[in-house]
Amino acid sequence: MSVAGKWKITMDTPIGTQRFTWDLSEAGGAWKGTMDSQGGVTQLGGIKVEGDSVAFDTTVNSPMGAIHLAFSGAVSGGKISGTCRTMFGDNQWSGERA
Repeated sequence: MSVAGKWKITMDTPIGTQRFTWDLSEAGGAWKGTMDSQGGVTQLGGIKVEGDSVAFDTTVNSPMGAIHLAFSGAVSGGKISGTCRTMFGDNQWSGERA
């Protein structure tokens, strides 16, 4: 199943549960996307899609300053899950199509 589309994501972190929405699309072999979170809308960079697997990164603003997030995961049916690597450690995330 394609990773293209809107996804509602939940991620448990040391500072509480974070919720955000991804919007991923592909045109002419090039992927682009955004993440809408409490810190606003950010662009997704370095998007790599291979089959049902996806990886990308983004930087979000927080009270502690800018935080780089590197996501990787896979789609299974209408669900998606994986790991987010941050400077504070790794966090598990999961979601479903919006």
